[in-house]
Amino acid sequence: MELRVLKYFLVVSQEGNITTAAARLHIGQPTLSRQLKELERELGQQLFTREAHGIRLTAEGELLRQYAQEMADISTRIDHDFASLRTRPLGDIYVGGIDANLASGIRIMSALRAEQPDLIIHYRSCCSTDALALLDRGLLDFAIVSNQTRTAQYETLRVSPACRWVAIMRRDNPLAQKQSLTAADVQDIPLLMYDQALKAPLELNNLAQWFGGDFSHLNVVGTSNLTAALYFFAGEGMGVLLTWENITHVGDYEMVAVPLEPAVTAWALLAWHKERPLSPAAARALELTRAKAREWCGK
Repeated sequence: MELRVLKYFLVVSQEGNITTAAARLHIGQPTLSRQLKELERELGQQLFTREAHGIRLTAEGELLRQYAQEMADISTRIDHDFASLRTRPLGDIYVGGIDANLASGIRIMSALRAEQPDLIIHYRSCCSTDALALLDRGLLDFAIVSNQTRTAQYETLRVSPACRWVAIMRRDNPLAQKQSLTAADVQDIPLLMYDQALKAPLELNNLAQWFGGDFSHLNVVGTSNLTAALYFFAGEGMGVLLTWENITHVGDYEMVAVPLEPAVTAWALLAWHKERPLSPAAARALELTRAKAREWCGK
């Protein structure tokens, strides 16, 4: 199976039409059709359903699309990284994680950029589990994740102080007048929450433990892996956002952050693979982070 053919397959799946895909690829339509039929024969599966105005992926085709996209992404990264090494000694660096941890990532990247001004940083905002999945696939050098994530199979380094969970709401919300909030205060109100907070295993999820371990009865009205999205939802009065106190406030809303009581804390971890060698940029970033970690964590 050739990577070139898998890339053809991806373009066809994006276009939904073999003729337009062939035009985009600058090859003949008969040639592309033959390549796809050979791919189906090689895999022993039908990948497309031919319809009047195009094609539709079968379940097997959807599965192949996921694998093909990962292979194409890795191929693109290899090409990009080795091309950049010709002009920039350290190459590029790829980091991902939830944007509540972005401050920790910025410290690391800023320290690296200070000595390597031509470094290009690629940051992907996603929940902790998705960041670790991308790390596993070789699409990230580092994942910046919450300590409420299973990381036993990775090397980790703490890169932030403990931050309290807070409830962020509009100033006109009656709860905004309180000095702190208990689980009983927020048990029944509309809540906005990170996807990760709802998915983390109970033994690691201190927010679930604060609530008593059962999220199924909460009035969750919105979820996202992006702090900014949830903050805008809260600003429009859709609900109260439960998040870390160190997030970046965005927008023009008058908002209030009220701490949870008893206090619930979390912190950020930098995670990387135990076995996989680091790129030059990643190795230098880790060296700088280790030198600065105690300072950044307030220790």
